[in-house]
Amino acid sequence: MSAKPPGTVSVVRVDGRATITWERGPANVFDIRLLEELTRALQREEVTSAHVVVLRGGGRSWSGGLSVEDHLKPRVSTMFEAFRTTLTTLWNLASPTIAQVHGRCLGGGMELLMACDLAIASEGASFGQPEIRLGVFAPFGAATYSHLLGSRPAAELLFLGTPFDARRAAAVGIVNRVVPEEELDASVALAAQTLCSYRREALQLLKRVLRRSEVDPWPRLAYAERTYLDELMTSVGAEEGLQAFLEKRAPVWKDG
Repeated sequence: MSAKPPGTVSVVRVDGRATITWERGPANVFDIRLLEELTRALQREEVTSAHVVVLRGGGRSWSGGLSVEDHLKPRVSTMFEAFRTTLTTLWNLASPTIAQVHGRCLGGGMELLMACDLAIASEGASFGQPEIRLGVFAPFGAATYSHLLGSRPAAELLFLGTPFDARRAAAVGIVNRVVPEEELDASVALAAQTLCSYRREALQLLKRVLRRSEVDPWPRLAYAERTYLDELMTSVGAEEGLQAFLEKRAPVWKDG
C-alpha cells in the first residue's frame, strides 16, 4: 500500500458548484507544495466554469496557517511567491467564492479566507493572526485588513495576535454568518444553491464591479513583502521567533 501524500487538494463538481478541499495533517498547515497544488486546483476548468466555488479544509480545521519552516530565509521568498500566486488566483476567480470554515483559521489560513467573497463559519471556529508573536507579520493582512475590516479591528488582529472566536469574527466582518457545527454543511450548501439559482453572468459582472470598487491589494502587498524581506528579515535576530517556535521555547528578543 502506498503512503498517503503529505498534503492533497481535491475538486468535486456537482452541477454549478465546485468544492475545493485541502488536507495536510490535523492542522492543515500550508507548505509551498500544497500552495502550488491549491493554485492548480483553482485553475482547473471545473472550477473556473462553476457558478460558485466553495473552499474548505478537510479534517479538523480550515488551516493553521503557512508552514513556519517555509518562513525561514532559504525558502521565505519562494513561499511568498507561491502564496501570492494562490491569493491572486483566488481573488481573480470570475464567480463568487464561499469559505466554509471550521476549527482553526489562523495566520495565512485567515488571509486565504479574506480573499474569498463570502464566509460561513461554525460556532467552534477560531481566528487569528499570531505572526507578531513570532517576531514577524502577515503581509497580505497588513496590506488589506485596514480596508477590508477597518483600521481598529485590523490593528487588534495584527498588533496583538490574540485569537477571535467565531462570534467576534462575525462582528468585525471576518465571516458573514456563524452556525452550529452540525449545520455548517447545510448552510454552505444552501448559500451555494441560492447563488446557482441566479444568472451566472450577472453574478460574475457584479463580482467584477465589487472588485473594482475595492482598493487594489497587489501594490500594497508588494510593498508589505519588500518590507518583510528587505528590512524585517535582515534585522538582528530576524528568525529568533520562528526558531523558538520550532524548538518549542520562549523567544529571546535582541532589540529591546
